[in-house]
Amino acid sequence: MNAVHKLDRTTIVLVEDDPQSRASLTSLLEAEGARVVAVEDAESGVEAAIELLPDAVVCDLDLPAMDGFYLIQRLRDHEIRSDHAPAVAVALTGHTDESWRLRSIGEGFQHFMTKPAKPEALVTLLSDALEERHSL
Repeated sequence: MNAVHKLDRTTIVLVEDDPQSRASLTSLLEAEGARVVAVEDAESGVEAAIELLPDAVVCDLDLPAMDGFYLIQRLRDHEIRSDHAPAVAVALTGHTDESWRLRSIGEGFQHFMTKPAKPEALVTLLSDALEERHSL
């Protein structure tokens, strides 16, 4: 996207069950300099996040078996018990109802974005949130 990579040296766990969306989001984030670990379900996302302690997690809410709310609850619990700084967490969903945004924030996501995610908006959101996290 830019000559300056907005997400350089950033580790992101991407949880998306749709293979095409997962591939395109991975390419987008990697083009901005991020190291992306992309998985297709919440359990794999939890495992990756606990192992890697990423800078950010981008997670679809509507996942098979266990949803994105399961992932964020497990991740936040681990961060608290292990005394780790919380990862920036972005909920992605096709649901546009305000109740989904409010629930996402209440469950532990800091940001909410409806699908399809606008590439520049997602990169800017992550870049700004990560910059703010590092300045704290």
